[in-house]
Amino acid sequence: MAHILVYVQRTPHGIHPASALALCLARDLGSEFGATITAVCPGDAGKANSRVCRATGRYGADALLFTGPDGLTTLHRRLNPGLILVPWTAEGIAAANKIPGDSGAVPHWLYEPQPEWSSDELVTGIIAGAQPWYDLPTVLDADIESDANAIECPPWASDLDPAPTSPLYYLAPPDLDPLTRSNLQSIGAQPVQEDQATSLSGGTLLLLDTAVDAPPPLIEARPPALRVILFPGATPRFHPRWALADWVIPGLWPEATRQLRSELWKLSLA
Repeated sequence: MAHILVYVQRTPHGIHPASALALCLARDLGSEFGATITAVCPGDAGKANSRVCRATGRYGADALLFTGPDGLTTLHRRLNPGLILVPWTAEGIAAANKIPGDSGAVPHWLYEPQPEWSSDELVTGIIAGAQPWYDLPTVLDADIESDANAIECPPWASDLDPAPTSPLYYLAPPDLDPLTRSNLQSIGAQPVQEDQATSLSGGTLLLLDTAVDAPPPLIEARPPALRVILFPGATPRFHPRWALADWVIPGLWPEATRQLRSELWKLSLA
């Protein structure tokens, strides 16, 4: 495992939470096996690339490359990595599907820091269920491929500062238990109805939904600046639609929502 590649997805709030956790996992594995961690981010956002440089160094990458349309597949061919990590999102899954000779990303849910790792899969799609466990002072000096401009970055990608994450909203069943409701109120989350959720322009939506196929279809049309945290309950079963959520937090709702009162979560949701 001389090389580990990590696909870094941009969002209006910084890099995707699953990319951040993938970098932390890669840092653990790289330190254990002597592997180099290369972060791969598509496109060139000019001065705003500095946001990705700070984040990838903070979470454990050794090198960062802003690539063109075939950057991940080119690095796969050139470096022959022992592991490729992508976020379990539509963008990450699509990037994994381009890797020749592989059957695509296999989902893996990271819901605790520094997990034991025993997967033999080449390409793994990370589902974020926790906060990153590295916070390093490193700021990477990235390389930019000549065809990086062939990827048209969305307008928000060129902003030098990430979008604010507040306000907080929650969408839950009408019979939500009092303890969970109290937890949500304590962090300032405002209740919304399903028809209201479709009109939110930004912030973070806490979605309490134990349906097997959650998140619901309405989440597919959300704007880029609206993040979604899915709370699927105590005994969730993986569903491919989890790709629509930024985080998927397991556990009984009173316990799972209480986590959001920690300092790490407050910083992420402020």
